[in-house]
Amino acid sequence: ALKRFHGSSEYRREMEDIQRECFALDGEKPKKPWQLFTDRGVRWQLITVIVMTMGQQLSGINAIYFYATYIFEQAGISAEKIPYVTLGTGACECLTALTCVSNNLFYYVGRRCLIIGGYLLMTLWSIVLTFSLTYQELYSWVPYVSMTSIFAFILSFGLGPGGITNTLTAELFIQSSRPAAYMIGGTISWISFFTIGMLFPFIV
Repeated sequence: ALKRFHGSSEYRREMEDIQRECFALDGEKPKKPWQLFTDRGVRWQLITVIVMTMGQQLSGINAIYFYATYIFEQAGISAEKIPYVTLGTGACECLTALTCVSNNLFYYVGRRCLIIGGYLLMTLWSIVLTFSLTYQELYSWVPYVSMTSIFAFILSFGLGPGGITNTLTAELFIQSSRPAAYMIGGTISWISFFTIGMLFPFIV
């Protein structure tokens, strides 16, 4: 499986890492989620996963998807074509995921740079989108700026927070702590998603 996933030249190094980690654990039992909260040795890893997971959900990506249809309508796209254009938003996310994996972008650019750069670009496109939505009645071309901003925002999310956050848990925790860390990260993700789903319509 590793050979198929990593290629014939890279899988041996990955296999050696797994065997080394397994030997170092020396039969240590998997930890429970509540044990991670009391373990000082993984405190910063756990904080990193929680903050990154919350940041991913609270970054505005869900709001962008929520408003996408409205913005496409304002751009003058016909109602029957909007579902196909909306599919393009999902295609953007798939494109960035494939780009990151196939080109090993994580290793060349670095995770820190991609995460910070991704959030900075998302901030930039949010500002552009805010101005374009505010002044879209003035010029006929402004709604298209809004539409472009949506695609650019999603691409920025996919290249940074969207692509890296979920892989961090596996990289920050050893095998005995990994399942519990994933459970905590997943729970935080769904709580954040639920919070956005419940509060965002009232904010709007």
